[in-house]
Parts: sequence; C-alpha cells; structure tokens
Amino acid sequence: MMTKLTFAVVITVLSTMPSAQAQQLQARECNASNIAFVAEAIAKMPEGKQKKTASDEISAASEKLATGQTDECKDHLLKASLQTK
Repeated sequence: MMTKLTFAVVITVLSTMPSAQAQQLQARECNASNIAFVAEAIAKMPEGKQKKTASDEISAASEKLATGQTDECKDHLLKASLQTK
C-alpha cells in the first residue's frame, strides 16, 4: 500500500506529465514482460541513488509477482518506472 507521501509524489509527477505518458504508467500491468522492460531501463541508468531506488523497487515488484500479490507488484513497478524518468 502506498503511503500518503508516496501517493502525493505520484500524483504530482503524473499531473506534470503529458497525458499519454501518464496513462502508460498508470496502465502498466505487473507481469514478467513489464518488469523486464523496466529492468532494462534501470540497467541503462547511471550509478547513483535513483538507480539504487529503482533497482530495489523492481526487485520488490518481482518478489510480489512471484507470490501473486499483483496490487503490491503494481505499486513497486510504478515506483521503479518513475525512477527511470
């Protein structure tokens, strides 16, 4: 479950993005293909705090997918995706 602060950050980011890009982030399903896509983007990021956060979030998304916790997986996948922007 997202905290109020995380939710506020996501809303702020989404409200400043072009609508097509925001819809893409909102609509991203948690599946192996989408996790791999975001993981590939993370691999291309320069080393630093943002990459570390994205890596932690994509790992959490993978773990949640493996245990069938799709809502939690979506949350982590979204957080990882936002770090790659």
